[in-house]
Amino acid sequence: MKQLKENKNSILSDIMPLIVFLLCSLIVSITCRAQVSNYNTEVVDVTDGWTTPDGQVVSLDDLPEGDITITHDLTDIYHYKKRLCFKSTHTTFRAEINGETTYVYEPVQKRLIGASYGMYVHMIPIRDDAPSITLKLHPVYDGSAMLQFAVIEDAAQFQSDMYHRGLPSFSLCVVIALYGLLMLIIGFTLLISSGENNINFVSLGAFAFIVGIWSMNETMILQMYTQHPEVVRFIHYTCLIFISYPPISFIASATNQRDSKFLLVLRVITYANFVATILLSLLGVCDIRTMLTYYHLSVIFSIFVAVYLMVRSKVKKTTDPKLLRTIVLSITPAIIGVIMDIIRFRFFSELHYDASLFTKIGVMAFTIIMGVHLIHELSNLAVEQGHAKIMQKMAYTDALTNLPNRAAFQNKEEEVIQNHSECVIVQLDINLLKTVNDVYGHAAGDYHIISAAKIIRNSFLDIGTSYRTGGDEFIVVAENVNTGDVENAITRMEERIEEYNNFETPPVDLEIAYGYAQHDPKVESLESTEMEADRLMYEKKKRMKEERKLREEEEKNQSDTPRILDYIEEEDEYEEEDF
Repeated sequence: MKQLKENKNSILSDIMPLIVFLLCSLIVSITCRAQVSNYNTEVVDVTDGWTTPDGQVVSLDDLPEGDITITHDLTDIYHYKKRLCFKSTHTTFRAEINGETTYVYEPVQKRLIGASYGMYVHMIPIRDDAPSITLKLHPVYDGSAMLQFAVIEDAAQFQSDMYHRGLPSFSLCVVIALYGLLMLIIGFTLLISSGENNINFVSLGAFAFIVGIWSMNETMILQMYTQHPEVVRFIHYTCLIFISYPPISFIASATNQRDSKFLLVLRVITYANFVATILLSLLGVCDIRTMLTYYHLSVIFSIFVAVYLMVRSKVKKTTDPKLLRTIVLSITPAIIGVIMDIIRFRFFSELHYDASLFTKIGVMAFTIIMGVHLIHELSNLAVEQGHAKIMQKMAYTDALTNLPNRAAFQNKEEEVIQNHSECVIVQLDINLLKTVNDVYGHAAGDYHIISAAKIIRNSFLDIGTSYRTGGDEFIVVAENVNTGDVENAITRMEERIEEYNNFETPPVDLEIAYGYAQHDPKVESLESTEMEADRLMYEKKKRMKEERKLREEEEKNQSDTPRILDYIEEEDEYEEEDF
């Protein structure tokens, strides 16, 4: 029962974004529809009542095939300062009043664009005394001329109605395209910032963006705004060529089947369709619309591939069950929407205003559900990576000084050995740390170490990385430098030590012994270089001890702190065991 409840809650969380989206779309649609026809002028529908030269009465919804001349009587229609308005699709025509041609729409197109301009809105002026208007129609392709929304009304009113009629669908297209653009930005940003393969975000974003741009054709907004319906049509069909590949690429990636041969076949089909369309259009052999059957076949093939990949993933168990369930839940409405729109286009062409309606709804469901899932997974991954970085930092960072620790230094040693890198090894050691701990306590000793670490890091920052490898021991690995650079860094360190002792006045002056050696992988091992640097460091420590004893002898008679001097002498004896 508990598992069943968890599954129900999981399903609800997956579909909740879709429910919210549909409610918002409904509200926008109702709001936009309520604004249609705000004008108070009379509108006359002239879809019916047209007559042919032989007296046959026809309707624009059911015109005979081929070229046709039709006339509509205007004597009983009030048309003062009004126009004959309609939308045409793949149809050229001439309008005549009393035998005089008053309007011609026969655009000449480039071969690449094709024979048809696609869809366009016309507002034909009508003289006040015109008894009738005649249209000489020519369908660009085989079949009947296609005219829709034929009315006699004010031009501004008709244009406003067309905008508002297409606005809900256009808004949905914009949302889909922007959503896809957002997914693309996320995918490429992650690719640039982390170098990870984010094909899921890129494929999902490409699919949503292409569908959004493709489906704008039916809204008529772009045609009316740009006044170039032929360009909108060309973009529409070009998007249709590529619309099949991104979702299959996404499913193959999400189910760990990028090596599927079907994905390669679909890629070849997609590019073959595109190249064939361009070449055949330029040669005048066929038109971009006459290739529509091949585009639809490509879409149908991609549906079969999608189902195959999901079933195979289920059988082979190549995908997390929850992810697979989410993919099936999201892709199902998209597949159903595509199939319904293809059926509507093929068999119910008179009903296909907004021929991509169900596809848009299904695709939006797919992209929203999968987008929410991907963002949720990305969020979880970011949290896990954050935890991993924290743990890694704790494992390779010294807690007291915040410098890389011995484990980090050992990794660096392996890197230098594997890459055969030339470098300079600098061994450093804090003098008199035991005295500070014993006399002033470990808190003072920790502060002594922290101060030394800060000076070492800042002094060698420009030439290498500093590591704390023990209680009072430090090592610097400086790559691609010479001994002169190291000498300059040591000089900076000594100046900072002197400045620290003068201004901070620690109870025991800070002293750092050092020794360095140049490592040439062709001559000696890294271990030998480290031993040489260590030997030189202890020689430096001896010299510093001798210099300190001379100073102490001079100050001994004047000092009232013999106890500290005793501790220093004890530590000097303790350190001699390391020589």
